[in-house]
Amino acid sequence: MVGVPKSTGCLICRQRKIKCDENWPHCRNCYKNGKQCPGPPERHTFKSGLSGVKTSARDNESTRILNQSCNQLTQLNAKLSPDGGGMFQKWRMSSKTRNNNGVQKRTSKSPRSTISPSSSASPPQMTIARNPSPPQYMMLTRAFVEALNTGNVGHRMSAFGPFIREVPARIGHNAALDSAVVCLVNAHSSMVGNQGGCEIVNPGLYLHAVQTLQLCLEDPAQGMSSNTLCASVLLGIVEALAGPREGNRYLAHVGGAGRLMEIQGPRTCIDKFTREILRFNRGGIIITSLYERRPCFLTTPEWRDIAFDKSGLSYEDCLYTDVLQRMADFPALLRELKDLEQGNHNIMPTLDDILLQADLHVDLDDPSINLDAPLDFLSESFEPPLEFSLDPYPFDVSCANAFPPSQSSLINKLHCLKEELCALGTQLNARLLDGSAAIELPSIEEGSPIPTAFHFSGWRVTVAYNCFWALLILTNKLLLKLLPTYDPTKQMLEAECRTIAYEICKTWEDSWASKPIGAFHTGFSFVMAYEFCTQDVQEWILKGLNALLDCQRVASFRWSHENIMAMSGRLTGDGPDLKFTRSK
Repeated sequence: MVGVPKSTGCLICRQRKIKCDENWPHCRNCYKNGKQCPGPPERHTFKSGLSGVKTSARDNESTRILNQSCNQLTQLNAKLSPDGGGMFQKWRMSSKTRNNNGVQKRTSKSPRSTISPSSSASPPQMTIARNPSPPQYMMLTRAFVEALNTGNVGHRMSAFGPFIREVPARIGHNAALDSAVVCLVNAHSSMVGNQGGCEIVNPGLYLHAVQTLQLCLEDPAQGMSSNTLCASVLLGIVEALAGPREGNRYLAHVGGAGRLMEIQGPRTCIDKFTREILRFNRGGIIITSLYERRPCFLTTPEWRDIAFDKSGLSYEDCLYTDVLQRMADFPALLRELKDLEQGNHNIMPTLDDILLQADLHVDLDDPSINLDAPLDFLSESFEPPLEFSLDPYPFDVSCANAFPPSQSSLINKLHCLKEELCALGTQLNARLLDGSAAIELPSIEEGSPIPTAFHFSGWRVTVAYNCFWALLILTNKLLLKLLPTYDPTKQMLEAECRTIAYEICKTWEDSWASKPIGAFHTGFSFVMAYEFCTQDVQEWILKGLNALLDCQRVASFRWSHENIMAMSGRLTGDGPDLKFTRSK
């Protein structure tokens, strides 16, 4: 067809006679060569056909075709410009209809318009007047804004924090951010619309977004920008929406964003947008540090005051910040445990060492004492108390001195963390009792092994309580590793873990009501609770977590007893370290 270019690539690629990937608004070739991509070509171009000083039959034919294409344009006259290099043309905008006799008549008029002369002797071009289509970045911005509040409470992306509302204003300025937004909007649309397919994420869009992000990270200027940082965080959200399946790279994106922040330094967080990204990403950075078993950089003096600043935050956000601040200290303790295990495979002291150090006088010849009998608990001991309370366990510090110095130091640090958690738990428990944080109602799930359920005042409050209880279990599990089997403190720690696990289970009904976004935290808290639940509750947890996977259309992964126990073990130091980020 005349006027339609054979190639749909950008003008620069067509001039260079190379293939264009047509990744608008910036194709990859222009991006790599630092060119301003002109975008896709016009699909229809009309020429007036004027090529000389005289009006020919060809000119009249061009005018006739143009009038047929748009009957609102009527040429009145044409004359040469004074320099002979162009031509003046007068047009009238009109609309013609036919009467009953087939004679045309003008039904409306509009002012005449004059087209200025062309600047050269080349044939002038004319494009039919029409409303221009909005650029792609404007359409992408509109789609992203609509997604912020589309769907029910469990689908709205506005739940991800204040930074997400600043993203639309940054679209069109960074290729990595644009590609990540396209991928996120597509995944969100698929999730809300419950479209067919195995998974929420489009593999082609995701791969393109990752490749574009890699290119931006390799660029000295773009790699250190807040927009590139935001792109990495958005891809982490895409992975969170896609669910804990095989090949999930959520921790890779979260860890990569954290590493980029660490390299940029705390000064970059003076910018409000970057500070909000940091606040949103704190939990993921800490979890990544847990898996990698390396101290979290957020605990360093230059970062702590920024990462856990509570200025201007609501009470719920302050509560969540307090929990995260204590959780951030835990990865360093895991690192100490790993170093301790590698340095001394036999870290447990003998019974004689413990008794001697604690100055305990026991007659080991007493026939009533059977040290070889396994620890057993009556079934009543597994029943949770009617009212949850948290008190520091009576830990005898003098007993810790019977351990090697490094092990004794780690036990004392864990004891100090436990005391801080107990102090915070007193406040949390008080808000549960007075109903300001949550109300406890009978469970509406038929056949649930958990008879009551918490209904919290907000989603952030639910996450704060679940993270707090999960951190308590993590701390207790490390102490259970370090203490000898016959230490009476272990019974108290295990009983406390069972009570805390029961409290976590009470949050499922509230989390399920705001699925899937409102239930993302269950992949951490319920994994930690699982080990300390009875068999019927464990089966109930597996059923619930797999039902959440079905909501996210995850087909390649299923929760089972084995992988829950494996994940719980990794979070408390079992197995090799995992690496999600590259070093400098």
